Amino acid sequence: MDFIQIGEFRLYQQTNELITDEHSITLDPRLLSLLIFFIDNPNRIIGRDELQNAIWQGTIVTDNAINKLVANLRKVFCDDPKSPQYIQTVPKQGYRFIAPIKLGAEENTSTPARSAAQKRLSGRYLLAGLIILAGLLVSVVSHYGSSAAPQYGESRALSRVSGGKMFPVVLTQQAHVAFLNVTAAQGRSLWVAQYAHDSSALPQPIETPGYHLQQLLGSQGEYLVFKGYYKEQCGWFKARLDLPARQLAPPDQALYDCELIYHDSIYVAGDDLIYALAHERRFEHKNDLYALSFSAQRAKVPTSLESTWRLAYLDAHPGTHHLLLTAHTNDGNSRVLSYDPESAKQVLQLARTGLMHGAIWDHDHKGVVFSSSSPRTQMYHQAFTDNEATLLSSLSDKICCNIARHSNGADYVFTTYDKDIELQWLETGFVLDNSNGLDRSPRLAHTDNGVYFISDRSGSSQVYYQRPQEQASPLPRLPDHVRLRGMALSPDDELLLINHDNHAMWLIPTGETSQGNTLFFDGYIYQQSWLSNSLFALSVKQNERKRVQIYNRQMQQVAQLPEGWITAMADPATPEYVYLTDKNHTLYRFPFASILNGIAQAQGEQIGELEPFSSLELENGMVYLMTKEWHELVRYKVTDEGLHPLSRQDIGAYMGFDVRDGQVIYGRKAAFRSDVYSTVAR
Repeated sequence: MDFIQIGEFRLYQQTNELITDEHSITLDPRLLSLLIFFIDNPNRIIGRDELQNAIWQGTIVTDNAINKLVANLRKVFCDDPKSPQYIQTVPKQGYRFIAPIKLGAEENTSTPARSAAQKRLSGRYLLAGLIILAGLLVSVVSHYGSSAAPQYGESRALSRVSGGKMFPVVLTQQAHVAFLNVTAAQGRSLWVAQYAHDSSALPQPIETPGYHLQQLLGSQGEYLVFKGYYKEQCGWFKARLDLPARQLAPPDQALYDCELIYHDSIYVAGDDLIYALAHERRFEHKNDLYALSFSAQRAKVPTSLESTWRLAYLDAHPGTHHLLLTAHTNDGNSRVLSYDPESAKQVLQLARTGLMHGAIWDHDHKGVVFSSSSPRTQMYHQAFTDNEATLLSSLSDKICCNIARHSNGADYVFTTYDKDIELQWLETGFVLDNSNGLDRSPRLAHTDNGVYFISDRSGSSQVYYQRPQEQASPLPRLPDHVRLRGMALSPDDELLLINHDNHAMWLIPTGETSQGNTLFFDGYIYQQSWLSNSLFALSVKQNERKRVQIYNRQMQQVAQLPEGWITAMADPATPEYVYLTDKNHTLYRFPFASILNGIAQAQGEQIGELEPFSSLELENGMVYLMTKEWHELVRYKVTDEGLHPLSRQDIGAYMGFDVRDGQVIYGRKAAFRSDVYSTVAR
């Protein structure tokens, strides 16, 4: 058997490829598992519990996760669920795979092939000569040690334990991968997994007495290098990892230095140096390059970048002293530079539209391996001499930020991190188009019965709108590389204020194809809200100072509130007031005109103290807040005597909420997946 014929498609299991005459698709492991299970169980109803046991192997996932996987397989087959040819939905029971299936073998000759063969026979002597020449060329290539480039497609999970996976480090001498695993119960714990292709051993936890690990940087022989705390002292550590005993020894060397905010760090074993991208607290995201060693203190390493660029990732190759620096712009472009720490010489190697995540040197020191910004489920290799990137892995889960070179000189180890997020009503509302499980940050329309929300269902972050009894439809498409953090809808429903990666603010018309205006900030935007149809407020942190700034629809700043105010918002029921909160979470009310003319404390009326919150909404004299730590929705009534608490409801992990006429809609985490993977080069 060479392939499995499924309707119009051919499945080649050796390469995980699904092929038609028009195109070829490489299936990620979970999609392949679902398809093989369907093939093994044709024309019978398969329930969700059976799918969960077969595909997720006992891991509890929501119906939305199952729906999403089946929907993705439907997309591969271009199958219409209303008139299915491959996957039929059986209401309230499950799914049935109805496509015709048969085993197939490649034919040595077909009619066109035989004709071509006959033509080749007429030139058999020429062919023989070409074969001899090809043999000579192969001998020459073999003599000089060249080999064919490895082929990628399949990826293999190494972790198989619940929790969020971070910072994989390949332990070459021990044939293991070390990684941090994050759970609510245990926080960050250290684990190791074997990475041999034929290994079926489960990952093992490592005891770390006295440690709180924050980031794994690299290894040197049997020693692990990492950042974190040891006996409540913050610093960088080198400690022996005893795999047989499954224990991390006390530090062999330590550098106690945590004064800076560190964004990315690596360990170069040959030089026994740590390189880090970091900044002083007052400089926000403007990273500098630092070198640290256990025998000396840190030193800033000079780099040269235009003011619009910021350093995001770095890497070092064991075969060279050159570093790899990845820089981003606020509007979503990337550059890759090689950097020589001895001469401070930096060379631009690659420029790319879209954010490159976790970029590292390839094995040959001739290109870069990275995960893409759109779709975030793919990992690529790009040689510095090529214009196009080569796909290394494509999964249903997001590939995020942590990539390492495998010790076999061909493969790469990486982590995935994905959530199924769905919109829910606090009480019954209209039916939501939630089949994709990737929806968040809802905003209810004011002049219509509908909801705007952010979703990754198209492979990148986009804004959608849904009315009752209708499916969600995308607004004018935003660039694929954007990372949308939140948004606010104007009272007249004409404009969306969209937060892009906490560093840029877009003003997008809801009914036009234009992208609108953009504001960029050398700092962080952590809150946005409309005060009226013509004014909106942004809460911005710059140089360790939090300020509230007021803008008009032309994105011109018209006012800035004195330092100390954290948020500004309005209640549509009382448009003559603006409500402010300070750093102590105390709620005040000021006349609207005062925010433009310069507020004075005497003008304001203190309403009451709120508990720490992550987001806040006001409507009809009611305060709705999401608690910062427990994700509980708390409601207060604004009275003459202050704030009167009404209710408290635990709605679990959330991704934004909104309220209209007392009806609350919110984004909730339905399932979470994270794994350590290895590519499988052929």
